[in-house]
Amino acid sequence: MGRSIALALCLIAAFALAWSAERPPSPAPANAPATSFSAARAFPDVEIIAKAPHPIGSPQNVAVRDYLIQRMTALGLEPQIQRAEALFERKGRRDIAIAGGQVENIIGVLPGRDRTAPAVAVMAHYDSVPGSPGAADDASGVAAALEIVRALKAQGQPARDVIIVLTDGEESGLLGATAFFEQHPLAKRIGFLLNMEARGGGGRAQMFQTGAENGETIDLFRKTAISPTASSLTVFMYEKMPNDTDFTISKAAGVPGLNYAFIGRQFDYHSPTSTPANLDKGSLQHIGQETLAAAREAAFASDLPAKTPSLVYANTFAGHMLAYPPV
Repeated sequence: MGRSIALALCLIAAFALAWSAERPPSPAPANAPATSFSAARAFPDVEIIAKAPHPIGSPQNVAVRDYLIQRMTALGLEPQIQRAEALFERKGRRDIAIAGGQVENIIGVLPGRDRTAPAVAVMAHYDSVPGSPGAADDASGVAAALEIVRALKAQGQPARDVIIVLTDGEESGLLGATAFFEQHPLAKRIGFLLNMEARGGGGRAQMFQTGAENGETIDLFRKTAISPTASSLTVFMYEKMPNDTDFTISKAAGVPGLNYAFIGRQFDYHSPTSTPANLDKGSLQHIGQETLAAAREAAFASDLPAKTPSLVYANTFAGHMLAYPPV
């Protein structure tokens, strides 16, 4: 009897520990330090961006575009619109998917001390799928990008330019990212990129993808992450799935970087229920603070992570991560 009780207590403790480790942090308040990420400061942008579904080419997407131009102008980024046509092709095992369309990417630059140094990019997409307001996918990423650049600016002038790339037409086939990396001159200046996505309405943000030859990139992640969640198993599974994010395009262009997403509350993915009211503000806090930590290191460092032999990163637990060379 005593052993049964002890086993039950151990199981309860294990489940409680696992549950707490998977919970996102509490959202930081609006009066949080200026150099930190605050979900309370970012959330009003989510509410405006995700008022209604706003797929590529819709009047609602134009309204979101105009709002983001205003926000980026207020941040001193001198935003520009990249109007372009793009074609994306994805080859499957048995077929080929082709998508095309006209996009309006929004691009702004936070100037660094050395305007010739390779730049850091923070990327998210502002369009949604038809029928979903897209509060998580990807209004949360766009709002986080704006809050990240505000926090970087509050810290002072970075060592290098920080480029904010808000893409259009991601949901139609990565069209905005394709247009940017194929046609925009700033794309050639990017030396490191951070992308934010979502495949659900909550949960902790996972760093689930890097570029090739990621040794120094993983070192940066390991050094700067506040409460990391990452798994080499996630990378393996993702690469076997027929899914893409804008990071697919930057990775193919040879740009090192980190790709983040939260994937909890799957029923909100591409759903009418993906509203600001249903978004987990803790998830917004987690993806924002983790991306900001990496962006700060890259933006203010004297050198960006170089391509070095890859590291495989093991599962994280309680905020600790192991990284080791492949065997």
